[in-house]
Amino acid sequence: MLDGFFAPYAGVGELILRLALGITFFAHGRGKLKDPAAFAGFLRQIRVPAPLFSAWLVALLETVGAALLILGVATRLLALGLAIDMVVALATVRIGKARFTSEPQAAGWELEFLLLALSLALVFTGAGRLGLDRYLGL
Repeated sequence: MLDGFFAPYAGVGELILRLALGITFFAHGRGKLKDPAAFAGFLRQIRVPAPLFSAWLVALLETVGAALLILGVATRLLALGLAIDMVVALATVRIGKARFTSEPQAAGWELEFLLLALSLALVFTGAGRLGLDRYLGL
């Protein structure tokens, strides 16, 4: 019954998904882009290979990539990159070192998990009707 009502607006759901994911990643990537050397120092501490290169890659992915994601440009590719970003964050910083949910004194890993899930959803759905991918042939 509701399928008929919402079907013409399917692109709105994908737009909301892109906006939420893009805005969140942009907010988190902005600080990394402002001081990639500090972020590289953190990556060095957790033994990420090529920490300065990785810092720049993540900072650009989470800012420029997030802005492109909001517009729906190269959505599947960027969403895959962001999903990999979250897998690395979960594996190196969160899982086994923190509870799933945040507490007043400690961060959990539910945010990274949710960002991973949303990124994977966009890998499979793409930008949708309201993204630029369809006009760019991507």
